[in-house]
Amino acid sequence: MDKSRRTTIQDIAKFVNVSIGTVDRVIHNRGNVSPDKKKKILEAIKILNFNPNFLASTLALGKQRHICSLLPCPASKNSFWQLPKKGVEQTAVEYKDFGITYTAFDYDLNKESSFIEKTSAVLDANPDGVILAPLFREESLLFIKKLEEKQIPYVFIDSFLPEQKNLSYIGPDLKGGGYVAAKLMSSILKPSDDILIVNLIKSVKNSNLDIIEKGFREYFGSTANERNIKSITIPSIDERDINIELTKYYLKNLDTKGVFVTNSKASLIAKYHNIHELPVKMIGFDLLEENIKEMKNGTIDYLISQRPFFQGSMAVKALFHFFIYKKIPSKLQLVPLDIIIKETVDYYMDFKEPTVGNFLSKN
Repeated sequence: MDKSRRTTIQDIAKFVNVSIGTVDRVIHNRGNVSPDKKKKILEAIKILNFNPNFLASTLALGKQRHICSLLPCPASKNSFWQLPKKGVEQTAVEYKDFGITYTAFDYDLNKESSFIEKTSAVLDANPDGVILAPLFREESLLFIKKLEEKQIPYVFIDSFLPEQKNLSYIGPDLKGGGYVAAKLMSSILKPSDDILIVNLIKSVKNSNLDIIEKGFREYFGSTANERNIKSITIPSIDERDINIELTKYYLKNLDTKGVFVTNSKASLIAKYHNIHELPVKMIGFDLLEENIKEMKNGTIDYLISQRPFFQGSMAVKALFHFFIYKKIPSKLQLVPLDIIIKETVDYYMDFKEPTVGNFLSKN
């Protein structure tokens, strides 16, 4: 450890491999810590020459920091957006003793008016920091302008807008995700097989899905293989609407052998293929219950996980360090992309996301 740097509570937590909340309970003698852990923490305090006065003086000021999140409303308990929201909530609870409070605001992913309405609610809450998924570009830019006028720091998760003054972006490499999907698709198709890219969203231009598609096409553009790659946008997740659009497409494109879905809704397309017994290879994003079910049924070949819980947790951590330690996080914090296949999906279903405490103690 750099002796010129002040030892922090995070250093103690990392040294002992416990959460910062556990260290804090020992420092302030709040109990609920096993004798063995307490002994190790006290030893670490001596070894690392930790002086808690800085943190104590910060807490003594009694200042609370209010974080607001503005994320799409989870459509169900198993939807993608339930996971980053849970990551934010659990980490905010972990920091509660350090003066962090949290309010969640959810917007309808299919209604720009809902996003605008919730941005006003966020501003009325007078937050100290905001965690934002800017899926409506123009509306997000207007909101960001207001945040900057009020000097409110904000963190992007899952998607981003370039050339903004966000404190950080925490999420996947969007273009890289598309590139990885294309490389996987290439490995399970013949060089002449046609591919369909499906965007299940109201408007691709008002999202980052065009970046994902660009990465996908870029991979094939860099190879000598010649194949037909088409894309369609279905502005609905209603089964009837999807069936109509896919039927119209397949009647004219019988040679399609691979489908890439650019968001977490791959299961909706897989169900259509299953019903109509179409031998189509499929790749999509995220370990949602319905996607896992279709993978086990053999209708989805690869899922690319973007660690949504982890994104939410990291966003809170970035704001906390900015508030308390005046530490400016990296502008770009990319999460790993995990490639899941049928044979490994049970492992990932059983795998527990790192607990907030363990994650914080390792970073």
